[in-house]
This record gives sequence, structure tokens and C-alpha cells, in this order.
Amino acid sequence: MVEQRSRKKPGKAQVKGSTPFRGLIKESYLYAEPLPPSMPEKIVLIDFAGTLIKAEVIEEANKFRAKVLKRSLPSKEEHSKPEELYKINNEFVEKLTGLTKDMIVKYRKNDLEFMDIKAENYHNQISTNLFQIGMFMAAKKYGKDIVPKGLIEQLQRIKKLGYKLAIVSGVRTDIISGMLQIAKIPVEFDYIYAQPPILGVSNEENIEKLKAKGKIEYVIGDKLSDLKAGKSDGAKVIFVTWGHPSSGEKEFADYTIKEPKELEQIIK
Repeated sequence: MVEQRSRKKPGKAQVKGSTPFRGLIKESYLYAEPLPPSMPEKIVLIDFAGTLIKAEVIEEANKFRAKVLKRSLPSKEEHSKPEELYKINNEFVEKLTGLTKDMIVKYRKNDLEFMDIKAENYHNQISTNLFQIGMFMAAKKYGKDIVPKGLIEQLQRIKKLGYKLAIVSGVRTDIISGMLQIAKIPVEFDYIYAQPPILGVSNEENIEKLKAKGKIEYVIGDKLSDLKAGKSDGAKVIFVTWGHPSSGEKEFADYTIKEPKELEQIIK
């Protein structure tokens, strides 16, 4: 917020060589005081899958993908290590499609330029396209209920306090923005720093981008990897127990909450 200092009204001292006004004294400001520098925006960072979106909704999208890929559902351990999950899914994509790692996919971008993509990278895009369909279907099916009960109200309250809301996630940006619109989530998120169509941007990289927008005051997440990435410059870490925890989150976090309403006692 930009604060403007109050200015003192000039006195009636006469400038040499001038004629004083009779009656009303007109005020003029010959010198403007410099304004103080604007304060950095206060940001609350929230994870998407398992934190903002219920874990069971993520599971439903995973079931859809698993059915197409003819694989079992991802284990808890796979969820806690996204890189491992990507690797295993890619193996099933290769088996299903016949697109082997050594192949090169020709890709034309919207700027009409061309690029070559290694098939091992393109596997991820195919896998996340399946996940996208499952997520959109769940958003249409459940609407606002994709979000844990009471969290929408808490995020609206936090916005009214003057904080900016940011999502940082390993999920693709287009999946996140599309899902929030389909489900008609009545919360305005100021920033979404997530994945491009071809995955590969770390949470640390996204958070560095977010830091250019302001100061991260709080980090809300369900996995240790998300909490560690967001812990910087004095940010307070809030671990939510309703997601996909791995281990060590409670010991690492500044706060642990079991339901969204508890945020009222922390973010004020």
C-alpha cells in the first residue's frame, strides 16, 4: 500500500517582489514532498493438489488416468515423490502407445515455429492430458465441493485482509485455471505459478518468480517437498493434514492444522 504523508499548509510569508493577495489567501505548493516507497505485497502461497483441492478428488482423476493406462493406482509413496510418479506413468504411456524413448516428436508452436521433443519428455504431456480430463470431469461433477469445507471462506477472508493469493504447484497451469473455472470457485487468485504443458519447472524456480511480486508471508501445503520449497525469507509454514503427507511435515512446519477454520488463529 502506498502511504501519502500529510503536507503542512504554507504560511502567509510574502515572496520578495510580489504583491500580497487581498482577502482570501490562495495556497500553492511550491515543493512536493517525495512519497515513501511502496510496501511490498504480502503473499499467502497455497499448494494445489491435496491442499486447495481435496485428496479424494485427485484420486478420482488418477483413477481415470490409471484405467486408460491400464495400471494400478499410484501409491502413497509415489504421490510423495512426483518425479517417481512421472517416471512410472511414462513407462505405461510408452507401453500403451508404442512411442519409445528414443523417438523424436515434431511439435509446432502457436508462433508457427517448430521444435523437436524427445519422446521421453512427450510421455509426460500425454500422461498429464489424461489427468487433465479426469480433473475437469471431477470439477464438473462436484463443483465447489472439490475444495475442503470452509477453505473458500478462509481464502476470501485472507483476501479481505489485504494479502495476495498465489498457487505454486507441480500440476499444469492450464489444468489449475480450467478446473477453478469449471467448479466456479469464488476466489480470485492473484498468481498461479505452476507447470507448462511439458513438465519440468521446479517449485523452487516458481517461488523465485513469485518473490519478485512481493513477500511470501505464509506457505500452506500438505507435503514436505512443498513446504520446504516455500520456506524462505521468514515465511511461516502451515502444514494441512487433509492431503497427501509423506513424512516429517509436522516437525518441519511452524503450524499444523486439521481443518481450514484454524487458519483464523494464524493468518490475521
